[in-house]
Amino acid sequence: MADPRWADNDRFKREYGFPSDRKDIATKDLEEKYIKIRPLGLGVGGLNEGIFLVRNKETGRRYVQKEFDPGSKQLVRELLLLQALDHPNIIRYIDGFIDKTFWNHHTASVYLQYCSFKSLQDMLEKYHKHNQDIPEHHHKYISEQFIWHIFRSLALALQYLHFGVQPDDKRSPQELDQLVKDPQNCRDVWPIILHRDIKPDNILLRKSQPVTGFITEPRRFLKIFQRQKKIYGVFPQYPRVLLADFGLALAYNDEDWNVNRSFIGTLDWMPPELPEAFVHSDVWAVGAVILALCRQMPKGVVKPPPADWTQDAEAWSKHPDSRKGIRDHGVGKYYSPELNHVVHECLRFNPRNRPLAFKLLAMINNGEKEAEKKGFLHKDEHFPRWLWGGAEDRLHGRRRTGRRKEKPDEVTQ
Repeated sequence: MADPRWADNDRFKREYGFPSDRKDIATKDLEEKYIKIRPLGLGVGGLNEGIFLVRNKETGRRYVQKEFDPGSKQLVRELLLLQALDHPNIIRYIDGFIDKTFWNHHTASVYLQYCSFKSLQDMLEKYHKHNQDIPEHHHKYISEQFIWHIFRSLALALQYLHFGVQPDDKRSPQELDQLVKDPQNCRDVWPIILHRDIKPDNILLRKSQPVTGFITEPRRFLKIFQRQKKIYGVFPQYPRVLLADFGLALAYNDEDWNVNRSFIGTLDWMPPELPEAFVHSDVWAVGAVILALCRQMPKGVVKPPPADWTQDAEAWSKHPDSRKGIRDHGVGKYYSPELNHVVHECLRFNPRNRPLAFKLLAMINNGEKEAEKKGFLHKDEHFPRWLWGGAEDRLHGRRRTGRRKEKPDEVTQ
């Protein structure tokens, strides 16, 4: 039988309007359904046992299998959230199992979308390496149009996690603001989910699936295309941005909400108020990611402690010197003042002065429009070929000659 600590998943989904059509978490190994192709990396943080690229035996589609450390309570939380969440900018749950004897140190795994363009961390490191040994006037920068796309995608993910707002929600920021002014009312309709570990490593890039059906269903095609373009701004030029790794996520209905004040997250990407975390903390982390992309800082925006620091990491994370100059040095002269302003608002030291996710989204949309008017956006700008090895061809649907055509990965609208 399933462990009682996660047996109420149906109630959890039903109460908060989560989709009920996802596959249930199995109670036995799923090796008969998937073939391991190769490892993608070792687990990080003591909870993961390994990450593998796998192929579904029946469909041939590729997914990622994430194996967990046996008996972890955080594993149960991550599986519940991944199975329940449904948003185009959050990694999609495909399958999962917890062995019925898991609590006696047996196995558990979750199967997720495969993102062939890897993570923002990989992208950052490639740009940093390319620019390291060449004069500044020859430096390659991530295009501002793509930066806005990433910024908007993360804000969309946060407004869903924090307030249950989907991308096509018609309510204005003012209407949403009235809703959240009553925190108890807000929690009654949505559990308020904090990610708590937003960083480039946990933000993945996946090829945007083209909208098909122009010949057979032209009205449906145009409707979907216009909706996607309105939400994401540029469709399907850029890869889809997906927030992943919910191992440290916490929902308001979780029993640890009021007692978990331990030092969690990654030091180089942590907001100054931790371990006291709320929705404003995730907003700070998103601002830090955008700043790192603009300034090409793959090691993080928070400086590591000096060699003579004698206290623990938590004390350093709250020390003013660890964030000295983060807001002041800005995104750099290559980018618009509008982008700099929105990042500046996210990185305010006082959490209550930062915008909530839906206000951040409005700021991003307005800022991008102003930046475009001033000529900072170059819509025809392509990615350098050294970034993803022919990604330009794949992003625009052009096949390179001499390559075997593979079966597509999981298609999601």
